[in-house]
Amino acid sequence: MTKSTKINTWVISDGTKGMENQSLAVAKLLGYDYELINYNPPYLLRKIPLSRKFLLTPKILKELNQKPLPKFVITTGKRMAGISIAIRSFFKNKIKTIHIQNPKTSKNQFDLLLIPEHDAIKGKNIIQTKGALSFFLNREIKNKKNLTTEKPIIFLMVGGRNKRYNPKSIDYYDLGIKAVKASNLLNAKLIISTSRRTGIKAEKILKSIFSKNLNDFKFYTFNSKNPYPNILQKAQYLIVTSDSVSMVSEMATISTPLFVSFFPQESGKILNFLNNLKDLGIIKKFEGKLFNYNKNNLQTNEKTILKINDFFRL
Repeated sequence: MTKSTKINTWVISDGTKGMENQSLAVAKLLGYDYELINYNPPYLLRKIPLSRKFLLTPKILKELNQKPLPKFVITTGKRMAGISIAIRSFFKNKIKTIHIQNPKTSKNQFDLLLIPEHDAIKGKNIIQTKGALSFFLNREIKNKKNLTTEKPIIFLMVGGRNKRYNPKSIDYYDLGIKAVKASNLLNAKLIISTSRRTGIKAEKILKSIFSKNLNDFKFYTFNSKNPYPNILQKAQYLIVTSDSVSMVSEMATISTPLFVSFFPQESGKILNFLNNLKDLGIIKKFEGKLFNYNKNNLQTNEKTILKINDFFRL
C-alpha cells in the first residue's frame, strides 16, 4: 500500500540497471508512488557534478517543470550526482534529494546520502548501509517458493571486469569447472546469467566448459532475456562472483543458500565486506560444493528505511 496516490518520488536514472535498481529499492521502501525518469546527463555534469554552468539542460528542465513536484528525488552513482545537485539547487527546499553511493563530491550538496559502510564515510546527512539495497523483497520470493521442479536448480550469476581488476581467462575456467562439479554432485540443472562486464571471451570459455560437461544447463547473456530475479523463486542454490557488491547484497537478502566465488584479485574494502558477510553467516565461499546451511539474511532494506524515516521524520 502506498502512502499517497499522488506521485511523490522521482527516480532519475541513466538506465544502468544495477544503480537504477537501488534507487527503485528506496522508492519502494518509502511507500510513495514513484515515477522513473530516464535521463542521460551531459558529459560535464557526469564528470564534474558541481559544474553550475551545466546544471540542467533545457530538455530535462522543461520536462521537470511540467510535472507536479514530488517530495523526493532519488539518484544512484557518481555520474548521477550532478543531476541531484542541480535539482536541489534549482528547486531549493521544495524537494528533498536522496543520493545512493559515494558521490565523490561535497556531501553538503545533498539532503541525504546512503553510502555503503565499507566506504567508511560519515556525516550528519549520511546513512551507512551494509552493502547495497535490494529492489525485491524476501517475502516476494518466499511466497512463490512452493514451485516444484524435477531436479535442484542452481543459479550462477557471473560478473566481470571493473575498476579494481580484470579477471583472467583462468579465473573463468576455474569458476566453470567448480560449477560443473557442484551441478554433477547434486544432479542439478545449472542456469547461468552473465553481465555486461563479463565479456564475450569469458562467455565462450564458460559455454565451452558447460557444453562438454553438463547435460542440463541454460545460458543467458546480458543482452538476452534475463531470468533474474524471477529465477530466485525456483533456485535451491545461488552462486555469484565477488566483483559486484550489489549482486551479492541482493541475493543475501533472501533465505536461499548463497555461495560467493572469489576472484583471486579481490582485496581491500570489498574483501572486508565479503568476509564480514561470511562471519555473519550470510554467505559461504564457493569451492565447488553446495549445501544447505542456517543462513542469516542481510537486512539492509529494513534497517535503512527505519533510518530514512527517522531522518526525514516521516
